[in-house]
Amino acid sequence: MRGWMGTMVAAALFGAAPLAAEVPIDPGQTATVRLSPQGALTYPVPPRPPHAPANYGAILAVDIDEAGRYHVALGGPGWVDLISAGKALASAGHRHGDPGSGIAKIVDFDLVPGHYVVALSGMAAGETSVTISR
Repeated sequence: MRGWMGTMVAAALFGAAPLAAEVPIDPGQTATVRLSPQGALTYPVPPRPPHAPANYGAILAVDIDEAGRYHVALGGPGWVDLISAGKALASAGHRHGDPGSGIAKIVDFDLVPGHYVVALSGMAAGETSVTISR
């Protein structure tokens, strides 16, 4: 996955509960995201499948300028939904990262230019790496 070990930024999700703010991430950028307990987050669309509130998650955002297949890579096991116009998008596929890559899961989405919410859920750790790339 090109760019996986690229620029690292911390996106701390702290503030008034419940959290609904989107933390921006740029395509091609790898971000280390501090996750919040799911019970403290307000997802624009409830996570699928539903997870216990004790799990961790985050609400991120990405702006896509070019149409194409994009890959959302997670450094830990969990669920990822992309949301546009209030609806979760169907994924085009998913797989695990190569052994030793530090990538636990990759979910593919066919996207057109626009703004997307990236909803992470069902994660066991309090921090993960996220990359969105073509």
